[in-house]
Order: sequence, then structure tokens, then C-alpha cells
Amino acid sequence: MQIEEGMVSAAVGDLPSTTPPTTSTTTTTTTTTNPATTTERVPTFTAAVRPATGDDLGGSWRAGCPVAIEDLRWLDLAHWNDAGDEVVGALVVHSDHADDVVAVFAQLFEGRFPIHSMRPITEFDNDDNISMRANNTSAFNCREIDGRPGVWSQHAYGGAIDINPLVNPWVRGSRVDPPEGAPYVDRDAGITGLIVAGDVVTEAFASIGWGWGGDWSSALDYQHFSHNSR
Repeated sequence: MQIEEGMVSAAVGDLPSTTPPTTSTTTTTTTTTNPATTTERVPTFTAAVRPATGDDLGGSWRAGCPVAIEDLRWLDLAHWNDAGDEVVGALVVHSDHADDVVAVFAQLFEGRFPIHSMRPITEFDNDDNISMRANNTSAFNCREIDGRPGVWSQHAYGGAIDINPLVNPWVRGSRVDPPEGAPYVDRDAGITGLIVAGDVVTEAFASIGWGWGGDWSSALDYQHFSHNSR
């Protein structure tokens, strides 16, 4: 109910005159200081996809490769590094797989899986061995399968990714690639960037239907994921 000022004056005038009792009033003023508030930035996965160019690919693509340049996509992907920092790396994959790969790396980011390095293979002279020794994660590279001349690797189609290859080596009997990865043949789950069955990496790739080389029987390629499990 809203009371207007005139109504209050009339009501008071009708009351008998009284002398109010004398009271002692102590007024206490309390000042409350609110602590300064800060807004903590929430880590957010980011990704950008665009057509790859000849300049992007450099010597990683050449005439005769089983995929055309226009069918390849350059992906800029946020990821965590070994130090726990947010960084952005790059991969090149076939256009058919671009969206799925983005979805995988979104899961890896959410799971804070560390990726040591994710730089274009061109920065390693297009040499897979150099890239592996540097523990660099990579995808497209127009190359043959090691030890099988004339047979294209799935990387040559833009349908495979090798993750943290130094600590997730390719093991064929007594041979380990890269050789510097020999200490990591023993799959100690405490090593940074290691991939093991059932972890966030294998589960993320399984969610898009890609296979893991760690499940192979004739050889174990712990770094390798591909769209057709080859």
C-alpha cells in the first residue's frame, strides 16, 4: 500500500499531544570491506580450419602424391604442452577428417593431455625421423611406409596422426623407432605424454572410429592413429 504525504500529516494532527520519554541512543557504524574479486580465465579450446596451400606444405607434398593439395586442410589447434601451458599447434589432414580431428583435440584439451610439440613437418625438413626424435606430433607427409618401398603411408593420404612419437615409439621386435624412444618401450603410465589403452587419447580417437597402432599384433606403434586402423 502506498501512503501519500498528506494522509500522514492529517493522521498525526488528530493524535493527542504526548511527551515522548527520554531515551539514550548509541549509534555504532560498522564498515565492511569486501575483498577484491578477480575473474579467473577459463581455459577454452580453440580451432581454426582452412585449405592448405603449396606454401604451407613445402616439400611434404610433391607431384605423384596420392592426395591433391586442394583436398588437404590446415588445422590450428589449441593444446597443452609439457609445462602445462596453453599453446597452439598445427596439423595437416585430409578434408574428410578435419572436423573429426578437431573433435578429438577438443577432448584432449579438456582432458589436459600434454603434447610436447605440434609443428609442421616442413620445420623438420619433411623428415619423419627428425620429427620423431624431437617428440613432435604430426600428420600429413607424402611418404612411403618405412621398410616397404612403393607403399604409401596413411600419412601420405592425410589420414593418420603420430602423437608424442619419442615417448610413444614404434616397436617391431627388437627394433624401436625412433631409437631414442627405447627407454619408453616399457609403458610406464607416469611418463608425461605417454599413451596407454583406455586413456583420453585412445578413447578420443575411438570416438571418431580411428584405430590405434598400440592395438596391433605384428608390431606396436604407440604413437600412431589412423582412420582405417592401418
